[in-house]
Amino acid sequence: MKGSMMKSKAISLLLLGASLALLGGCAKGTASKLLSTEVPTPARLAQAGEVRNCRFLGEVNGYAEPTKSGNVPLARLTARDDLLQRAGEMGATDVVLINYVGNRRPVAKGKAYQCK
Repeated sequence: MKGSMMKSKAISLLLLGASLALLGGCAKGTASKLLSTEVPTPARLAQAGEVRNCRFLGEVNGYAEPTKSGNVPLARLTARDDLLQRAGEMGATDVVLINYVGNRRPVAKGKAYQCK
């Protein structure tokens, strides 16, 4: 009985180790992103002329929570900050702000670039 129980535990540990090794190998990038405490650096606001020699990464949007107080400037700042953070997550260093859409829950629209 004691030998059978130890054999069962050994097999369980072996299966667990093999499963973890397989999962670690398959999802190495995903697991490291999920467990990482590293925060991407937000992009910075730039003028169109400053990104002339940069690589265009795509359009990006930033969002703000709905405002009940009607503080539109603060909501736009929040949307802009979200825009810069999202662009940084894309690998962008610079963002050209195109415009804001909406007032109570504004969306900041921009173009993300990677400059050296």
